[in-house]
Amino acid sequence: MSPLIAWIFSVVAAVMLFLHGLAAFTEEVARLGGERLRDALRRLTRNDVTAALTGTLTTALVQSSSAITSMAVALAHNRTLDARAAFGVMIGANIGTTLTAWLVALQIAGLGPVFVSLGGLWSLAGPRPWRAYGKAVFYFGLVFLALDLISQALAPVAQRVDIAEWQALLQSPALALVFGAVLTALVQSSSVVTGVAVLTVQQGLLEPSVAVWLVAGANLGTSSTALLTGTALDARSRRLALLNSGFNVLGVGLFATVLQPLIGQVLAAALPPARQVALVHTLFNLAAALAALPVLPYLWPRLQRWLQRGEPD
Repeated sequence: MSPLIAWIFSVVAAVMLFLHGLAAFTEEVARLGGERLRDALRRLTRNDVTAALTGTLTTALVQSSSAITSMAVALAHNRTLDARAAFGVMIGANIGTTLTAWLVALQIAGLGPVFVSLGGLWSLAGPRPWRAYGKAVFYFGLVFLALDLISQALAPVAQRVDIAEWQALLQSPALALVFGAVLTALVQSSSVVTGVAVLTVQQGLLEPSVAVWLVAGANLGTSSTALLTGTALDARSRRLALLNSGFNVLGVGLFATVLQPLIGQVLAAALPPARQVALVHTLFNLAAALAALPVLPYLWPRLQRWLQRGEPD
């Protein structure tokens, strides 16, 4: 096998390990939470702010905004949550997903082998009633172990003399935005794209000014999961998924316009480049939430009529 083919399979294997580890971790947390998680969502989404905070915290716990937004659409479909509460959860989910970028930027991902070891031993030899929690810890560590492997696989690329030509392909903000959105839609995980974006900055493969547009595109691409979920449900759920997409477009619109001066200051600050990307990711998601939440009470009557269009009285 040629070195190039071996390298490609190494990168793909690490990304697949990340995806499957993230999916397994999400499933374990959802299974352990079960009906308690749904009950907590119902109790904690009684107003817009608490709904957004609930979306933030659950996404930070599960490490998947796609899973939480899809769950919100499904719970709205079966009337466990009303549409407004579900939308509030979606607003918060974008903030919660920024935790991945910070974990990578702060190099907490290096603790992956520790969590894999402890979780694996716990699930095999711990007290039997608690072994399921060990599996969740194991998969949590596996996610970050995979990020370590991706980082190691990308490291040799930074030494290539033709890397500048590859970087030039993404120098256009619009192209980087579209690439981030398409890649996120393909892998069905904004955490993958944001995590890899931060890693490529750490390795010197991308400038932070380019990586932030990839991350913004990931916010657009993550809407695809809720849209796919909505296609299998009723018209109200499909419109709710579209509303989530509109909110993500709002966030990117703010990112590309009024937030650019602030983003420029962050990128010029004396911070490690990876932390610059993580901070920008957090700031524009916070800005989108702060822009949406105050006006939501005034817009909701019209949005509700649109969501309920065609439903029997």
